[in-house]
Amino acid sequence: MLLLLLGVACGTPEPPVRVDEEPPAISRVAFGSCALQWVEQPIFRTIVAAQPDLYLSLGDAIYGDFDGETTFDVTPDSLRAEWGELAASPDWQHLIANVPVIATWDNHDYGHHSAGVEFELKETSKAIFLDFLNEPTDSERRRRPGIYAAEVYGPKGRRVQVILLDTRSFKSPPRLANRPEGAGGSLGKYAPNDDPTATLLGEAQWRWLKAQLAEPAELRLIASSGQAVADEKGMDEWGNYPLERHRLFDLIASTDADGVILLSGNVHFAEISRTDEGPYPLYDFTSSGLTHVNEEYPLAPNRYRIAGPTVDLNFGLVEIDWENGSSPAVTLRAIGLDGGTAFEMKLHGDELFSGSSSSERAH
Repeated sequence: MLLLLLGVACGTPEPPVRVDEEPPAISRVAFGSCALQWVEQPIFRTIVAAQPDLYLSLGDAIYGDFDGETTFDVTPDSLRAEWGELAASPDWQHLIANVPVIATWDNHDYGHHSAGVEFELKETSKAIFLDFLNEPTDSERRRRPGIYAAEVYGPKGRRVQVILLDTRSFKSPPRLANRPEGAGGSLGKYAPNDDPTATLLGEAQWRWLKAQLAEPAELRLIASSGQAVADEKGMDEWGNYPLERHRLFDLIASTDADGVILLSGNVHFAEISRTDEGPYPLYDFTSSGLTHVNEEYPLAPNRYRIAGPTVDLNFGLVEIDWENGSSPAVTLRAIGLDGGTAFEMKLHGDELFSGSSSSERAH
């Protein structure tokens, strides 16, 4: 079971849902990443105003290892304190009181800037993370390593599968690039690691993901903290593990998983990237910068970019039009703090299926 973090309001209780009733279809999924917990977070109120059915937190919900000036080694007590600061935020409280929230993590809420499988506090950090989300004590996420999870929303013919990947708990140590960080257009400090034993997800998560992609769904949102399509930035991204990146695209093909859209965060700006390396065009919609952005990071190369970038505060919104039944039209929209659209892309219903390729971009 995937947790829905949602505040409870007082008032007349809703009538119980009959067990034979179909779940309602969802049509608006918001997501975002990278929020400093010690500052005001008014964009959470903008998200609520957009009336999404669900909000996905894709990492760096807190900066556990950074105080605004320096990085430091976290402790269990310091992590609990940082999560407590977010929990006390009126903006965060407004979000969870009005919108169901599900989450995965990235480096800063995991606990260390470049940490992966070797992180000594990963199990402690996981427990604190899941406690913050009010994850049930007997949940599958509690019982197995990592925090990956999935859920299907909506009735047959209008099912949306949301897959949250864990790109920290099993990640092999990255390979450092032989260049100064920031060289060549704000490139990151990592280089592709083509060691066949290097992994991003770990074998158990890969087996789980294969099983999830075999589940029936009309639309699939695969969310991870780092970008999957853009592979040249040298930041925390799938491109640092090129064999894993290709394995993802190959798995989508081999499982005949139609309807996949990739969602990502991490980079402190928003953009859409597209690759034809999958069984049909794969779109990676990146939204990052809930409380802060970086104007230099978009200067790093991305030959796959087809929309954006925007370096204003932003969140992503996936709008699903079920008018055509099981072949929905989808609009990917980057939205700013004021509620305005920074950019959008419309995908026709047949585009997310093998052998098709048509899209419409609106500015």
